[in-house]
Amino acid sequence: EVEKSKDYLSIGNRLDRRFDSKINDIIRKWISKDKLLNEEKKFLDLYSKVQLCFVEYCVFDSQLIINNKDIIELFRTCLFRTKQIEDLKQAVIFVRDEQPSNDNTTEEDEMLIYLMRMLDARSLAYGLCFRGLHPPPKNLNNELNLCLTHLHAKNYLYNMNSNNNTNKNMHVSYRHRFFIGCCTFAVASFDENRGYLKNDDNKKHICLLAKYIRIVLNKKNFERNKSFLYCLRGILALLTNCVPTENWIHIINRALVNKNDDDAQQANPFNNDLFSLIIVRLLGSNIFRDTAIRSDSNDITSLVDVALVFLNKWCDASRDLNDDDDENNNDSLSSDEPNQIINFLRSSTLLGGKLGTAQIIIPYIDAKYDHVRLMAVSTLSKIMNFQDFQDLQKKKANIAEDIVKFIFEFIDRAFVQGNLKYEGISFERLLCYLLRLLDHDFVKKQTLPYIPKIVTYAEERHLNALKILRKISSSQDMKQDLRNNFELNEFLTTKASCLFASDPMMKKIIEQIRQNLLPGRQAFISYCHRDKRQCDEFVKTLEQANLFTNVWVDRSYMKDDMAYTITSAIRQSKVVFVLLSNAYCTSDFCRREWQFAISEKIKVCPVSVQEDFQRDAFDWVVFNIGYSPFYKIYKNDELQRLIKNLRSDKHEQSQSINKTTTDSAET
Repeated sequence: EVEKSKDYLSIGNRLDRRFDSKINDIIRKWISKDKLLNEEKKFLDLYSKVQLCFVEYCVFDSQLIINNKDIIELFRTCLFRTKQIEDLKQAVIFVRDEQPSNDNTTEEDEMLIYLMRMLDARSLAYGLCFRGLHPPPKNLNNELNLCLTHLHAKNYLYNMNSNNNTNKNMHVSYRHRFFIGCCTFAVASFDENRGYLKNDDNKKHICLLAKYIRIVLNKKNFERNKSFLYCLRGILALLTNCVPTENWIHIINRALVNKNDDDAQQANPFNNDLFSLIIVRLLGSNIFRDTAIRSDSNDITSLVDVALVFLNKWCDASRDLNDDDDENNNDSLSSDEPNQIINFLRSSTLLGGKLGTAQIIIPYIDAKYDHVRLMAVSTLSKIMNFQDFQDLQKKKANIAEDIVKFIFEFIDRAFVQGNLKYEGISFERLLCYLLRLLDHDFVKKQTLPYIPKIVTYAEERHLNALKILRKISSSQDMKQDLRNNFELNEFLTTKASCLFASDPMMKKIIEQIRQNLLPGRQAFISYCHRDKRQCDEFVKTLEQANLFTNVWVDRSYMKDDMAYTITSAIRQSKVVFVLLSNAYCTSDFCRREWQFAISEKIKVCPVSVQEDFQRDAFDWVVFNIGYSPFYKIYKNDELQRLIKNLRSDKHEQSQSINKTTTDSAET
């Protein structure tokens, strides 16, 4: 009856201290090497199964539970009673220090199964629900730590690493599972172990763990071996939670950039193969994907979740390059070191090469377990590019709308929580996921229905909410809708100045939003930095002519995300001035600016800033200029002709707008 029931609140209330005492007696009897009765084994089997099912149900089906708080409080009393924690500690010591016996192998295996269930139940509960548990089960944690460096654990790692035959079936004993799967996952779940693999002495251990993953994922039909999956989860969790990124990101970046540097490759356990195998073989597995989406197996769902968290850890290992405000983020790495892991995950060089990382991960946003969905979106927000979105839109036309809607579901859930978290992820972090995706204009458009909510979050002084408004306001196509939005207009005109008067960063962002929404005329200067002097002279002439409310030059406005900043500035400009010289025409980046302006149908004015410049020397320049007027900055009469033509264009546009307005009024 207990085994089949899902009423865990009632079950937990029935499993009082009497049951604990019986379990403790059985564990102590086993440790003393007395033979257990069949009834005692059955009792321990059922009790350990109920404990693990109890926790897994709350973790993986928590959205279905009405009285979740009561059940979590029940965890505290049922799983962390001092006496049972002490007996579990003694059981761990017994397994670690005893040599396996051939006389009672069956009983040892059974007891290991029951022990692993009970430890897994506490690892999941502590890792996800009880980070504030006082006192934490420190004594048990210490013994589990010692298991990882014990000779048994090392032998299992070495034995696996010597077995490179991908087709050979390898027997994984229950003791192997205990040391490599159970203890690793338990140690990873305790906050006190965050620096467990920090010291240089652990580098060899980290290399062994990473190689274990690569070997298992290379094995044929590894998905069907439950022991492999159990050990993979534990090792991935350990490498995620206990390896400090600051110790390794420089080593990883160096190895990924210098593929032919043997020393760099040898020093890096987190290599191309490791990331490729995790994405292509693990997350790309049809079995894992379908199982995680249907939530048919908590074991596989947990493994997929840990794999996605692992990718997120390394994707977040360097500072976010969304805008120019991240110098205030003390957790970030040096800004001059781009994250090569992100570049690698965006590339098409993964094993197999059939699908990109984004295409492999996107199905997981339909998983039943919310944390898997969130981790999938977090990874996608880092790695998805314009081409990924285009490819996905062919299969699912509303992909951008669906992702934005999905993120806001979780933002709303976190916002109403007292600790501003959902599934352990902070409200500010969820806003960051959305912020990253707003590099794409077609994603920005999907945020319009949520502007009142974003304004509310900004009024609560959430920095990322302001950054989101700034990104959205840079979209030329959305300006009128944003100006007409009552909540945003009221916020910018009557509330923001007072709210952020004492906060320079937020005040700066508010001014940028207001500037973005002004109906002004902007000019963009596309030039080569070798022509800085000529550029400065030209900008000064434009400003004196008072034809534009703003003249955009990269030195004044450039942010960390260069491509996004430049494309956004070009879109917001009425005219792009191309300052031509030999240096300009040999610069691929300058050429791309010009091409982008043409593709966006922005008026382009070619201006020569080099006296001996010959446009005929570059066929693509001749093609781009076509029949457009061509000016030479070093000839004063031509510069004045340019100003005169610009003034005439501005006057004609003004008359056209006035006529349109008059016609509309008469109609």
